[in-house]
Amino acid sequence: MRALLDPSNIELIKILDQLALEDVDITAREIARHHSVLKNASAFTRNPARMKLIVESRQKQLKARAVAISLASSVEYDRKSERSARDSEALALQLKRMIAAHAGLIRAVQLAGGMSALERFWKEYKEVGDAVQMLDAVPPKAIVLDIK
Repeated sequence: MRALLDPSNIELIKILDQLALEDVDITAREIARHHSVLKNASAFTRNPARMKLIVESRQKQLKARAVAISLASSVEYDRKSERSARDSEALALQLKRMIAAHAGLIRAVQLAGGMSALERFWKEYKEVGDAVQMLDAVPPKAIVLDIK
């Protein structure tokens, strides 16, 4: 029987650790590319002790990748929730501005003479309002008030 090259598998263990650290798929061929003495993949697959080390390292690598994916997805979820919160705040601010603008317009109408002033204003734009109505451009749930 031939003597085993690298019987203590020290170099194999170093290669496995390096591949796991670099997140390179652990395969017998990849290990053979990095090993200084054993250059054939079969030198690893036919030896039960080496194969056991490879399988254990592969399992560790798969677990590490699963943890990394779960962490990445939770970070992505946090980013999405932060973005959603910012969007919600922006919409709330926009709503406050719209309410303030409408309140300002109502106050301006009151200061300009009330409803009679508003009626005089809308007489000039009645044709535009009628054209919009004929084109069905008014949203279906919009409430349109006729000012006489």
